[in-house]
Amino acid sequence: MKLYIYEHCPFCARVVYVANALKLNVEYQVVDYADAQTLIDLIGQKMVPVLEKTDGSVMAESMDIIAYFIEQAGIDAVAAPSEETLAFQREAFPLIQRIGYPRWTKLNLKEFATEASVTAWQAKKETEELNFVRLLESTEKIVADVNAQLLNAEALIQPNAGKSPLPLVDQAIYFSLLRGFFVEPTVTWPQELKLWLETNSNELGASILTV
Repeated sequence: MKLYIYEHCPFCARVVYVANALKLNVEYQVVDYADAQTLIDLIGQKMVPVLEKTDGSVMAESMDIIAYFIEQAGIDAVAAPSEETLAFQREAFPLIQRIGYPRWTKLNLKEFATEASVTAWQAKKETEELNFVRLLESTEKIVADVNAQLLNAEALIQPNAGKSPLPLVDQAIYFSLLRGFFVEPTVTWPQELKLWLETNSNELGASILTV
């Protein structure tokens, strides 16, 4: 199986998290952000993640791919996240955009390896509301909101010595969202939450977006 991804993408990161946790044989292909044609040829539009199965068929949508992986692994696991997890995602996502959008291209991510890819990213993501310069100027205020969300996340994830009692899919979603905040060094991480993220990253080979 081959999974087409962007390294910054939270929807890709949760799929990678589950695939690695289940020890599935998946090849990861990072697509240049300026390369729309590869994805259009696969599914008719520019979106990730995209899974190319061993039989040559393809599927998109992160939660559908995760459900397929769980089925392939033959384990008894819930493929849908809890309402609490989805609620956190709704609250956290605007902050991820404000922290990540003006910063992720500065990281050594394969999808942003070319000048064209960085230009394409800014053209796609920058808006009047998400003006990259103003977002960077507002770092202190945004980080204060992020710090509050991290305390909320720690209460929800219940990390202890790098582990969490939550189901696999919920952990995958939290990991995929929270990893994006590492790009801003002034964020204050609760100790157990940071340990949980770093432990998962090391054990599962799932990257965090750190400078």
